[in-house]
Amino acid sequence: MKSLLATLILSFLGGYIPTSLFAQEYGNELKELVLEVDESSMQSFNENSIINENNQRVSDIYNLQKAKFKLINGDLKQAEFYLNRISEVQSQIVAIKKRYLATIYFIQNKFKDSLEMLSSPKINNNYVKQTCLLKIINYMVLNDRKKILNEKDSCFNQLAPYSKNEQFWFDTMIKLKLNDKFGLSINLSNPNDVIFLDDETTKLWLKTGLYLNKEKDLINYISSLSETSYQSKRLREIIGFLFLRSGDSAKALSFIDDIETANAENIKGTINLKNKEYELAFGHFKLALQKKQDSNNALERAIPLSWLLGEWKDGLTMLDNISNPTLDKRNAEALKIAFLIREKKFKEASRELVLLKIAYQNEPPNEVNMMDSYVSLMLGEKDRKYDKRQLEELTEKSCKSFDGMSCWLAMQYIQWENIGKTITRNEETYTDKKLTLESLKVKQEITPLKEDQSIDQSDIEELDGATISL
Repeated sequence: MKSLLATLILSFLGGYIPTSLFAQEYGNELKELVLEVDESSMQSFNENSIINENNQRVSDIYNLQKAKFKLINGDLKQAEFYLNRISEVQSQIVAIKKRYLATIYFIQNKFKDSLEMLSSPKINNNYVKQTCLLKIINYMVLNDRKKILNEKDSCFNQLAPYSKNEQFWFDTMIKLKLNDKFGLSINLSNPNDVIFLDDETTKLWLKTGLYLNKEKDLINYISSLSETSYQSKRLREIIGFLFLRSGDSAKALSFIDDIETANAENIKGTINLKNKEYELAFGHFKLALQKKQDSNNALERAIPLSWLLGEWKDGLTMLDNISNPTLDKRNAEALKIAFLIREKKFKEASRELVLLKIAYQNEPPNEVNMMDSYVSLMLGEKDRKYDKRQLEELTEKSCKSFDGMSCWLAMQYIQWENIGKTITRNEETYTDKKLTLESLKVKQEITPLKEDQSIDQSDIEELDGATISL
């Protein structure tokens, strides 16, 4: 011990000690120091890690549930928003997130983006059964025949245990895409013991025929259905649609008259619309929207009817339910503004017009300028920042596009200080009872004006002659 102490003193004093000698002489006495871990702090660290992991999982599941709910209800933008809140680094459900995103992109016609999501290794390793069908449908849309051929057999094998009809629909669609006429003839062969084996097979066969526009051929086999098949409301809907497509509205109505589903109400409304029974048709489409608020069939027919019938409030509600990704949002917004004007909600229409003009980069179509000038006219200088010169420019621009009302309005801006305020007055501003809106619609005979002669032409000629003589 003294020898060790002496060595240490020498080292502090700058004495040189050979390292090998130091290790040889004292190596057996020195041992490695080990940092003793505080068990309580380690346990606390583990608990915090578990808590953080659980919180992350709870948050991910919440976002996934919200995304699924929004996706089912057709709100794709919100569904994508919640999915993007799930981290792709820390989350354990990244594969499910990508599956949902692939579905959203497919609905939005972003087929390449959908395939990119489905190509993730995490999906291919664990979720082939859940994604191979969507992958092949993407290939079908993109006309990638090679990929369809490569993937179809594997996907059929994966899905075989879950199909009760030997994947009739899927097999038929692929053969149709690949132009396999022989395979199609086998799929669409019609022995009754195969077609009407059960209600599910019947529905698939009838829907395939509808897809191929073979409704008139299918009607010949309806009489072969068993009596119990007519208890299926879904099957009766399809049959009603068959007769509607073939032009027999009465037969179609007889199959779905007592059914209150969204599809049945749409068929009833279409029949009423064909017969020009607009109010009845509108009522059926509203019932269809109560069953399925984003039904494109109902919305495409009910919104024009709401305008025709003056149901502005209902029209606005229906416009808010449109979820068609192919629709130009600017056109939908312009239509919404038109409904707001009809309902005399000028302040709200004014706010929407500001946003719409931004969307058009301040170069909107003439119809938008017309609405803008009218809204500004009705609001006047009290309810809106009043720029008379801007309104005059709007009306002049619309007038140059051959809009008669805008030309009239442009002239009124010259005559009246505040034409909007004048229009809303209760007292009469024009007292000529003969000049009415109806009188302007009637063709009038034009009577030439008679010019009174103040100076006789012969006198002028005589004066000219006298001047020449001079």
